[in-house]
This record gives sequence, structure tokens and C-alpha cells, in this order.
Amino acid sequence: MVRIGIVGTNYISEWFLAARKRTGGKVDPVAVYSRTQERADEFAQQQDIPLAFSDYGQMIEAVDAVYIASPTSAHRLQALQAIESGKHVLVEKTMGASLAEEQEIFQAAKSRGLIAMEAMRHLHTPHQQIIRDALTKIGAIRYAQVQMLQYSGRYDKFREGEILNAFRPELGNAAIVDIGVYSLEFALDLFGEPESFTGAGVFLSNGFEGSGTIQFTYDSMIADVSYSKIVQGVNPTAIHGEDGTLTVNYIGEPSRIELHRRDRTEVLLDLASADSSGELKRPGVSGQFIQAPPAHQSDQMHHELLTFAAAIESGTIDPRWEKITLAARGIMDRQLSVG
Repeated sequence: MVRIGIVGTNYISEWFLAARKRTGGKVDPVAVYSRTQERADEFAQQQDIPLAFSDYGQMIEAVDAVYIASPTSAHRLQALQAIESGKHVLVEKTMGASLAEEQEIFQAAKSRGLIAMEAMRHLHTPHQQIIRDALTKIGAIRYAQVQMLQYSGRYDKFREGEILNAFRPELGNAAIVDIGVYSLEFALDLFGEPESFTGAGVFLSNGFEGSGTIQFTYDSMIADVSYSKIVQGVNPTAIHGEDGTLTVNYIGEPSRIELHRRDRTEVLLDLASADSSGELKRPGVSGQFIQAPPAHQSDQMHHELLTFAAAIESGTIDPRWEKITLAARGIMDRQLSVG
């Protein structure tokens, strides 16, 4: 069992706490840190966490690992302090405010024999594995359109003339960092790093990046990766091969995945197929079941927690997670520079 301290008392931390109940006791949140003791005590009481701290250093000493769900601008210092104290770190996406920051975090962890991992929940789910497996069924992939378009409720205030933190460029939460990370890492996971890429962004009047599209170029295919905080999108993603097309209705929380061939369509994942036991049958695959798809983000988070706990137990982690994290951040840095 990994004793974890939580940094942050927002809704993401609440998702984390809901998700850990599905880890079979592998993860035990025993402490929470907030900038004020009052808020730390309140959150700890609400969530049944034994220890509450307003001193980050004291919390670190009470745990085996730290889950960092603070604003991106705070990730580097909090992660490095935990690592310097001999603690593993699970850092919410996006791990750092720049490629250099993320490289520093990973290198610090490696130098001490510790695990550093970005919390990117959708890459660790069985739903993502369905997509990976299905790529072998569509022939040579020639084109993909990956989308994550999520209108921010805070944008209403921006349109009225009030700029909230979600749209302040100095806080490092541009659309590509907040939303685009999902589509970027989805594409990088499935297709690898592109040989080259070009991008364009839509920047608001205060210099904040609200939307963007990046085109990945590979030897024999192209992928258009889009994201936004300022449009109301329907979020379909399509991967086109010579022998078929794979569609995903929403990469962040898939509820339907389909394989389209010339003469038929095969449903690979469908929320409606979940039975009363909470299992979901993979249509067309005899005897294979996966956990029912998510009704809420926390329903997926336990998969990344299990990956993190297993890495701590074994002392090693699949290097592809670091590779994807760093590749995505490097692309973000380039994209933001176009503004």
C-alpha cells in the first residue's frame, strides 16, 4: 500500500479520492496539504483523511508519495521538494510549465531512484487499450483527426469583460495546456512522435490562447490535432486506414468506439452494453469483458493510480509515459510561441 499525500483541495482531488476506492487498497490517501490550516482541516474532515497540513514539508515527511493537483505554475517546486525528501510524485497534467521544468522533475526522480509520473488518466484505461488494439484492424493509417473541444463556463465571463484565472495567460493554463494535452497525448500514444509538425492558434485580446490546431506529419500519414476552450464542440475523433476507420465519440471519456469497414460497422465499446454487474462486454469479442465505461472522471482515474502504485512497488515504470509527457510539452512550448 502506498501512503499518499494530496496537494490541493479542489474537485480534481475529490476525483482522486473517489478513484482510490477502486484500487483494491493499493493507494491510501493519509494526508492533505492546503495553504491554510483551516481549509486543510475542512477538506480532511469532509473526505475522511487522517492528517491535514498547511506546512508542505511536514506533510511530505508523513507519506510515501505525493499527488500534486495544484496549479501548473506550482508543480515544479512542489515536485522537486518532494523528490528531494525521497518521495515519489504523481503530478497532474500538465506536469510542468515548460519542457525544461518537466525534464528537471524526471531527472531529479531518476537520480534518487524514485518514480515521477504525469497523471493523464485516459491513457491508462482499458478503453484506450481497445483503441490501440483496433488500430491493427484498419490497415495502413493515412489520416487521423483528433479533437478535444470543451467550452469553458468561465469564458462567458470573459465575453462579458471579466477575466477570470482560467483565461489569464500568466498562469500557464492556455487551451493547449488545459485541454489540448488530452488530444496531443492521445495522438502521441497511438502514433508516436511526428517527424515534423506545424500549428496555428487562436489568441484572445489579452494574449490568451483559446483554441488551436496542430498537424503532425509522419512518413505515411498525417494527423490533425485540435483543441479549444472557447467553442462548443461535439468531439468526434476519427482514425482512417486503408481498410477501415476507427471512431471515438470523446477521447476524454469514451462511451462509444466503432470500427467502420466498407461493408459493415463493428461496435467495440458501448455504454449501453454495460450489464447489471457493472461489466461491459466487448461486442464481437467472445468472453472478453472490461470494466464498465465511466459515468464520471473519477471512474477512470483508478487506472492511473494502479499504474503509479505498481511502478513504486516494482521500482520501475514504462519509459513511454515519460516520453509522451515530454513530447507533448515540447509541442506545447512551440505552439504557444506562435502567439
